[in-house]
Amino acid sequence: MFQFVSVLLELWCPELDTVLQEEFTGHPLMIISETASMDEKPGGSELSPGMPPSSLRRVPRKRGAEVSGKAGLACQAPAKKKKKKAARKAPRRVAPHYLVHETDNDMLLIVSNVEEAPQRPLRKVPKKKGKQKQKQQQQQKKKGLKKQALPHGRKRVKGETLANRHVAAEDQGEESKALPLSTQPATGSSWGECLPVEILVQIFHHVVASEGSVPFLCRVARVCRLWYGAASNPVLWQKVTVGHCWVAPGQKHSVLEKKVLDTMGWLVANRFSHLRDFALCHWKSHVPFVLKAIGKSCPLLASLKLSHCRGVTTESLCTLAGSCLQLESLNLQNSQVDPSAVVSFLEAAGSRIRHLWLTYSSRLNAIFSVLLNGSCPELQLLEVNTEIEQSTQHFQLPIEQLQVACPQLQVLRLLNLICYPKPIPRSAPTSPGFPQLQELCLATTSFSFVDDSMLKRILCTSSRLRVLDLRGCFRVTPKGLELLPCPDLEQLYLGLYCSASHLHLPLQGSPLITWKWNHSLRELDLTGQSFSESDLEQAMAAFTQGDSARGEPVLRSLNLTGTKAALHTVSTLIASCPALSYLNLSSCRHLPRGMKKVYRGYGEIRQCLQQLLTSSEEPATPGDAS
Repeated sequence: MFQFVSVLLELWCPELDTVLQEEFTGHPLMIISETASMDEKPGGSELSPGMPPSSLRRVPRKRGAEVSGKAGLACQAPAKKKKKKAARKAPRRVAPHYLVHETDNDMLLIVSNVEEAPQRPLRKVPKKKGKQKQKQQQQQKKKGLKKQALPHGRKRVKGETLANRHVAAEDQGEESKALPLSTQPATGSSWGECLPVEILVQIFHHVVASEGSVPFLCRVARVCRLWYGAASNPVLWQKVTVGHCWVAPGQKHSVLEKKVLDTMGWLVANRFSHLRDFALCHWKSHVPFVLKAIGKSCPLLASLKLSHCRGVTTESLCTLAGSCLQLESLNLQNSQVDPSAVVSFLEAAGSRIRHLWLTYSSRLNAIFSVLLNGSCPELQLLEVNTEIEQSTQHFQLPIEQLQVACPQLQVLRLLNLICYPKPIPRSAPTSPGFPQLQELCLATTSFSFVDDSMLKRILCTSSRLRVLDLRGCFRVTPKGLELLPCPDLEQLYLGLYCSASHLHLPLQGSPLITWKWNHSLRELDLTGQSFSESDLEQAMAAFTQGDSARGEPVLRSLNLTGTKAALHTVSTLIASCPALSYLNLSSCRHLPRGMKKVYRGYGEIRQCLQQLLTSSEEPATPGDAS
């Protein structure tokens, strides 16, 4: 029966042999033995009993495999040698067609031969085989995309889409000015490869200056290789601030701590080689680990800030003192640090320290004793503040000894600190003072011992003083301020921000202040002072009737909250001070209703002047506290 069907098919369809040969190539059932093939006659038209036709005899393509079939023994195909895969070469980077010229504060990008630049060849994509090809065909069937016949004389382009075919069909026969597909500009994510790294670094630099290095640089480094290389530039990692990591509810804190420490260790080792300014905020543990790692990997560190940190040890600070030879600024405010650790640090690296921030504690005298011994002769800034829970202990300030130990001091701030001067012995030499001092801040919201004599002892030789903050120092009088050897004071703050009902405040003397510094005073604060209305009018006349040879007044900020300033005094002052940009008239009882508020900017202040001039004929309502 099988022979009859085979002969019938050959007579009916002569081309069946070729079709079956192509269709059943390598099929396991289409195998014959070598004995049967040798017994076949040369003509090939006769069929042996029980044997398939010669056109169906195929040898399997499997190398070295023996397969047995119904027809007889299987034959063995010769083995083929495996081809070794060639090693993939890294693509060469095309030389950029631009030149970057950098200066200290600017950058110039020179682009040349943009139109003549050669186009990058398209990357060869290997053919998709197997399951990927089947998936692609299934997706095309689902979307209903079918291959359409191409016009006569047009060949199919590899990678051509259906939309491109329609366009080509419409434009066939006409001259096309469009570029070929291989030379069209790349779109999508390839734009980042054409962006100069120098420009990208400058963009990151502006963001880092406003938002900080962490976590911005860590996030942009995950975009692509180009951004990773730009974010790794050491120039962007010169100033870093690391805060406390927030722990989600239900998450194990120990697991997160390990990740944080691993990340911190990697950053220190791989990114902080040029670190100069480092701040660590709200770390309650592992502070010594971070400080030791920075001491080993950051030799250029110049400034260290530990804000609201705990567990700072003597060993960790001494490691920084011995490794970071350029460290000149130390900020330990609001951190729990043993004073003995600060003492050891100042003894080791005090000669290099120029800026020092501390928080008052009961053992502050030990730190001051090291300063008074001359451990920090180059100190330029000293700031001591108090915690939120204010201490009632009083601090005795050795003024003359501090002037001898720190002759280069430029900024002295004792914020909210109850201090009183140490008595001067009779045989003490003349004090050298602070000849380089430019800012003195003794502001407090509580009781103050600062008076005219203490102020004179501190500023006896400070002719360069520009900022004087005496807020809360109610014992200082206008006469004492007039006698200070500070000819060009620019900022003076005399506001009283505490209850002054029980204090004996001066009623006159404000003109002594304004007439002394009307040529240089830019900011003046008289909040809560009890100067009379006429006294304030004479004081403000220093800005309205001053020496015209020195030009217009430079006053730009004035705070008269709670004073007895009158309507005529304020209107004349505004008209005479064009640089005035801040005016506070809150709780001024001698002004009309609706005018007692804060004015910011040139527009609001001019609007205030118009309202004052409009209501100048109306009497002010006394006793109005609105």
